[in-house]
Amino acid sequence: MRVSLPALTASALTLTLTGCLFNLLRRPLGSYTHYYRDALLNATIGTPLHPTLHAVFNMGQCTASGGLPSAGEDNRYHPYGGRFADLEALESQLEVPFFILDTPALTELHDMCQEAAQSILNGEWPEDLDRNERKNMNEVFWLDQLWNDPWRTRDPDKALVFVLPVYPVLLLQRTCGEKDKKAIHLLGTIAVKEVTQLPHWRRNGGLDHVMVATHWQFKNGDIKRALGKTFATFAKNITWGRHVTDNHKGLFGCAVTIPHTSSMTALQPAYQPFEKESLLQRGLIDPADVFEDDLVHTALDPPSRYDWFARDYMMFFQGAIDGFRPFRQKALKHLAGWHYSPESCTNCTPSKNVFVSTARRKGELPYCPRGTKNLGSTGVKLGNFERCHGGGDHKDRHPLYAEASFMHRLANSKLNLCFRGTDVTSSRNTDGFWGHTLNVLITEVADMYRYAVSFQCEVPWRNFTYAVEGSAFKEDPRKAMRPVLDELYMDPEAIREKLRLMKYYSRKVLWNAPNSTTARSTLRAITRQCLSEEMKTDWLQRTYEHGASETYRDHPLFSPCVFPDTLARREEQREPCMTCWVGYKKPKRAPLSRDVNHNTTTAPAEMQKRMEYVVE
Repeated sequence: MRVSLPALTASALTLTLTGCLFNLLRRPLGSYTHYYRDALLNATIGTPLHPTLHAVFNMGQCTASGGLPSAGEDNRYHPYGGRFADLEALESQLEVPFFILDTPALTELHDMCQEAAQSILNGEWPEDLDRNERKNMNEVFWLDQLWNDPWRTRDPDKALVFVLPVYPVLLLQRTCGEKDKKAIHLLGTIAVKEVTQLPHWRRNGGLDHVMVATHWQFKNGDIKRALGKTFATFAKNITWGRHVTDNHKGLFGCAVTIPHTSSMTALQPAYQPFEKESLLQRGLIDPADVFEDDLVHTALDPPSRYDWFARDYMMFFQGAIDGFRPFRQKALKHLAGWHYSPESCTNCTPSKNVFVSTARRKGELPYCPRGTKNLGSTGVKLGNFERCHGGGDHKDRHPLYAEASFMHRLANSKLNLCFRGTDVTSSRNTDGFWGHTLNVLITEVADMYRYAVSFQCEVPWRNFTYAVEGSAFKEDPRKAMRPVLDELYMDPEAIREKLRLMKYYSRKVLWNAPNSTTARSTLRAITRQCLSEEMKTDWLQRTYEHGASETYRDHPLFSPCVFPDTLARREEQREPCMTCWVGYKKPKRAPLSRDVNHNTTTAPAEMQKRMEYVVE
């Protein structure tokens, strides 16, 4: 990488050199770790190293296997152990100018969904929208954040990214003003014709055009149910915002990995702070719904309100438990009733857990709360919300009871067990940020980070997120969880650092958090995952009046990542992901490649042939 050192500030130098280090170490850490670190630290560059550079060279918690270290491993002496002293100094300086497409048909598609979108932003869930979609409302916050963002340009010639202002999930669920499927699909066809006739469409064949479309049914090609067959064909050439970016079916040109929205989407207006006590104050739940019997009197002002370590519960899981989710079944059987504390910690008090099933046959489990007389298989008294069924008769409850009880129990727990479900990821990861509860990913970890953990270039996930390999958990759940629990009991300083990082980066991960910048992080990620170097260079040549071609690579567009980033890029997304989906079958033949000619001034011949019947 060519770097103009005199032109770089101390912070920029920090980002550049540190990023080089991490790019060299994207593979599992080995004997070269010390070599590259020491070489860069000892390099003579004419001026003292910025203090942040020293801190960054000693960060992270990756082990030789690429995962998290065991709780017994002393991170202070690990090549990537240590603390982040100045988080703001590590922020990306990249700004991504974007243009929101405003053709007549796109404008009509956008406007017909505004009432539903605004209701969600106001915390008033639309009556005709299933609340299970609360984790798929990315499109609402994406467009809301972009609409008045200073990065938005009204000149398409200055834009690096082009945004399609549509709401695929709201349209799929028939929540918008127009309910007639044929009318919506006709508008989709007209919109395709309008967009593909614009000069900037042909420049990169659609890869710099983006929409957010996160519903799980879209992985089966059901975008055509939302916007029609013609639009679905068109969408095979553009970039999508997705929770899982596996593209072995070739349904999109590229995907940028974005986080889920959370249960909070249905509980309160957007961009507001959250405190679990507010759910009680609003009457959404009663104290007995979320507290042990002897703690009900503390409900509105519990010790955990002031001390994170005073939370009542250790491990939390609440959700569907069935044959498609084997890790969850293992947890219900082996972790519920297991009140662990390290033998070496004589002063540690074991905590109860929350293990609530919401999808088991009636009669298999007692309803929550269990009461005070129930003992586990080891004779240990179970908590009120441990190995019980949460799907009782709620007809006399508040309509938001399920979401409110979920969030309160989560926010009163220390560990949020994020088991994979029918895909490799878990929406509970974002719920954990809202509850300020440490996440434990229990899945196929490498593929989770490859296809489903967003913004790795600017968010140091590995430093505040636990990860347990699914195969290890399946073999022995208690053994797999013991190192995590040991660290929580024995190293409070490490836990405080994780919580500090989690809080700082929540504005990037949470779409509806106060001062959320998730949309901006999405734009930056598009430039890394989906835009080729040729596309970025072409944009710089078109928009920068001054500067020689050799200086373009000093632009932040080409800055390496500060943190390890293993997310799949466009062509890598086409490789079959054997663990991404339950019931996955390896395709008999690979989908057609779109790797060629995307940097030319005309659309690729393959894509052009597909679109001929639309643009006649």
